[in-house]
This record gives sequence, C-alpha cells and structure tokens, in this order.
Amino acid sequence: MKVNRENREWRSNRMYESLHYTQEELDLRDQARAFVEEEIAPYMAEMDRENKYPWKQFKRLGEMGYIGIRFPTEYGGGGKTIVAETLVNEQVGRASIAMACARSVTSYVAHAINEYGTEEQKRKYLPKMFAGDWPAAECLTEAMGGSDAARIKTTARKDPDGNYILTGEKRFQASGGVAPVLLVYALTDTTVNPREGMSGFIVEKGWEGLHTARQFDTLGYRGLEVVSEMVFRRVKVPKENRLGKEGDGWPMIVSMLNGERTIICGAFIGSAQRCMEIAAKYSSERIAFHKPIRKWEAVSFKLADMAVTLESARLLNLQAGRMIDRGLDATKEAAMAKLLATEGAFEVIHNAMQIMGGIGYTTDYSIERHFRDARNGLFVAGSSEMMRLIIQRDTYKELLGP
Repeated sequence: MKVNRENREWRSNRMYESLHYTQEELDLRDQARAFVEEEIAPYMAEMDRENKYPWKQFKRLGEMGYIGIRFPTEYGGGGKTIVAETLVNEQVGRASIAMACARSVTSYVAHAINEYGTEEQKRKYLPKMFAGDWPAAECLTEAMGGSDAARIKTTARKDPDGNYILTGEKRFQASGGVAPVLLVYALTDTTVNPREGMSGFIVEKGWEGLHTARQFDTLGYRGLEVVSEMVFRRVKVPKENRLGKEGDGWPMIVSMLNGERTIICGAFIGSAQRCMEIAAKYSSERIAFHKPIRKWEAVSFKLADMAVTLESARLLNLQAGRMIDRGLDATKEAAMAKLLATEGAFEVIHNAMQIMGGIGYTTDYSIERHFRDARNGLFVAGSSEMMRLIIQRDTYKELLGP
C-alpha cells in the first residue's frame, strides 16, 4: 500500500486514535475534555492559590458520572472500564493533577468497598461517593510505613461486643481533611505477619476519638487537604464496618494497586500534554534572533523528545489498562507505565518550562503549577524506586525463571 506522506492529517484525527481506542472511548474522552475545559480548568489556579478543597468542582464531576465511571450502575456507577476511567482522569489532569487525585482517590476507596464490601455497605456508601457528595480518603501510610506498608502499627482490637477499638496515627491522606468516609487499614492480629493480620475498616468523620492533628503545607497538590497527622484514639468502629474478613487488608491493597497506578498515570500524562501544548504555541509565537524560537533546534528537539515520551507513556499505560480490564495480571506493566508516565511527565513539564523561559516560571501560565504537582508523581502510589524493584523482579523471573 502506497502511503501519501504529504497528507498527515490522519495523525490528528480519529483514524489514528481508533487504532487504540473504541468509538465509545473517544466520545467519552471528548465529552470529558469539553466539560473540564469549561467547568474545572478555570478554577484550578484559585484552588492552588487559596489552598481550599474544590467542593463545587468535585460535586460536578459526580453529577457528570466521572467519579464512579467504572463501577456497577446499580450503585450509581457508569459500568465502564479502567481504560475509560483513565481517559477521564487524563482530561482532568490537563486542568490539575491535584483535582484528578481528588477524583481518583475516591474511586480507589470505592474499589475496595465494591470488591470486599457487603451489600449493605455498598448501598450505604457508594451512591453518595459517586454522586460527589462524599469524597473519600485512604488511610494506609504511617510515619514509619510508606513504601514498606506492612510496617503499620495502627491496631483494631475487638471489644466484648465484637466491635473494634481503633488506635494509631496515619499520614498523607489526600482529601483527608474533608472526606466524610475513610478507608483505614489496621492490624487485627499482631501475632502474625502484618500482611496476614491486616484488615480494612470504613470509618466516618466525626466519630469520637478521631482527630485531624494538622495539615501539611505542600509544594503542590494544594487544595487537596493532604493530612499530615490523623490520630485515632480508641475510635469505636462497629463490627458492621469491617470491610471483608479479618486479614483481608493486604489482599485489598494489592487488588487496588495496579488499577490505581494506571488511573493516576492518566492524570500525569494529561498534565504534561497540556504543558507541551502551551510550550508549542509559545515557541511558535516568540521571536528570537529574527525567527520563531521553534525554528531553533535547541527548542524544537526538546519538543520532539517530549512527544516521544508522552506517546510512549500513553501506549504503555493503555496496555496495562487493557490487561486489567481483561482480568490479567498487570503488576509489571502497571509499574512500567507508572514509572515512565510520572518521571516522563515531570521531564516534559520541566522542558516545557525551559522552552517558555522566565515567563514559564511565573503564574501567568499554568506550567509552574503543573510542575509543582508533577513532582509528587515520583512517590505517589509507589515511588519510582519501588516501581524499578517490581520491574526488575518480574523481568528476571521472565528471563531466568522463578
């Protein structure tokens, strides 16, 4: 077949995109992008500047069906896929990674409730979460247990009535300062390996003994209400609020991780894509030494590298999402996508700022905000070092056997 290299319009239309996505997915992406540009993006600078949670925008995401998009329709979800949710998160990430995180962390908690919860728990919590009324937060990380999550010290001990008394401290809960619903991991059996003795609990804000000690003042993710110290002082948790069986905590975490990494990758890819677009436009208009700076290879070659990085990350992440949707183990693929998407996004945004020069360092453009938010990608949902650990482990197994 002869290729007409003079006509490259196909690269910017749906013929090219349909190689990877269905028509339904492309329609969803376009609808989400239009919504985000009109109702989310205009408010993200204020969210960052005022450091206040975006309640109105979160509610609108719920009303549009973008929070519970991959969950069963019987609980108010959209009944779609990980790939569909990742596409939506990419569009939200174009406006703000922090806003995308507010959306996605509620989805992660919903996943645990949907997979391990009772019918009563699902009907009580999921519809309000999906509607945008109840943002949720995941309470796993502790001061001495970050990547080594099995080192948590928070305990949940049964009282004579079969309820649980929750004692301990958590940190780094995105949306933790405002979320009415918390998914808390604690040890129900301290005599065994923590991976066998950990359980999950649904905890509601306002219960006696639950205190938010203070909130971090962070470089990025501003307005996300990232809690630095959440203290549980003998919080009584009804036995009906245990999620799954005792000891299900670790499998619950593992079941979420691949999807979590794939979905959050979308946000970083979207953020970097938006910054690349801003830099491309600026470099076409900015004149230096009698011609647009895009005509200088020192600039245009940066854009070439940025395009390669983003397209590679997007396709690798799509592969991981397709595998998860088909019920395949995507541990290695999700780790590879997460590593490339987050490190790549940070590099792309850095180069976009470099192309812009000093003006890119100011709040006249959103690149500086995306830059600050993107730095968190190198440790959120598992650090880059942990991703490399997973990748090398699974690669050695594939090459040399167990």
